[in-house]
Amino acid sequence: MKVFKISLCAILLGLIAFQVQAQDRTQAVQLYNKGLEEAQADNYDAAISTFTQVISVAEQLGPEGEDIKGNAESQIPKMYFAQARSYYQEFQSSRDLAKLEEAIDAFKSTIEISEEYNDDRYAPTAKGAIPQLYYAKSVMLYSQEEFEASEEAVDQALNLNSNYAAAYYQKAKIFKKMNDTEGDGIIDQGVDEMLEWYDRAIQVGESTNKMDIVNKAREAAHDELLAVGTRASENGNLDFALETLGKALNYDNASANVYYRLAEAHNKAGNPEEAIDNATQSLEYENGGRTDKAKIYYELGYAHQTLGNKSEACDAFENALYGSFRSPAEHKMEFELKCDSAAR
Repeated sequence: MKVFKISLCAILLGLIAFQVQAQDRTQAVQLYNKGLEEAQADNYDAAISTFTQVISVAEQLGPEGEDIKGNAESQIPKMYFAQARSYYQEFQSSRDLAKLEEAIDAFKSTIEISEEYNDDRYAPTAKGAIPQLYYAKSVMLYSQEEFEASEEAVDQALNLNSNYAAAYYQKAKIFKKMNDTEGDGIIDQGVDEMLEWYDRAIQVGESTNKMDIVNKAREAAHDELLAVGTRASENGNLDFALETLGKALNYDNASANVYYRLAEAHNKAGNPEEAIDNATQSLEYENGGRTDKAKIYYELGYAHQTLGNKSEACDAFENALYGSFRSPAEHKMEFELKCDSAAR
């Protein structure tokens, strides 16, 4: 009888333990379902807290709680990623810099928590998003003329993704702005360094098939060099002007404007043969009408006049009789060359 009583007590204790364990498992399941409901309501902080509680309860169950623990652990990185994505969507709607910062921090947290739980589902996407967000931050700060902060943000993007063509293009734009010391829209120093950033954007853009960035970088580099070279020519710095305009052709070798400015600079420098060659090229690539071509014909006429080619000079100046070049061309034809067409 004594043995029977001891066995009965053992059975009762086992039943009680089983009931307690069953209650704990039920509690864990209920908590897990609560977490899912909070997630569906986009209450991610609460869901994360609840799933953390589920893990704690499930761990006390031992082997019986392994499945619940595993399910809860898989939800936590998912919640962090969902929260980061929601911050990003809020930023897209508001274009608010503070929301952008929240999104960056949230994606960073997603990476950290994914590593903690050995979960590789969301970290790659988060890692890809962060450089893009830093780039967006740079663009926003650039538009607010906060160039140093804009440069810091784009540098962070490039540190995370060295194959980011748009970020190199942005870097070039910022460098140009920061070195436009006179504020006239033309870079005043560091032209070659600016070109290095545009060249990098072109190189990376070609290797990553971002041809829109390649085209934008080529166009921007061409335009910057054209502006710098034109200003140098106007200021009488002809050697630098010719060198700079020559570089512009590396980015667009069919630029009517660059060939025109080269013709103009060569005329100023006393190089009429080179002026004729460049003016002829300019006319070949110029798609505009007579008024657009008038300035080119004027430089062509000037070069022929310098060489003593009266007939060719008169023909060129006659084609320059449009817009603002009409008066100076007429003067050349009537009083300097005494062209037959001027007499008529």
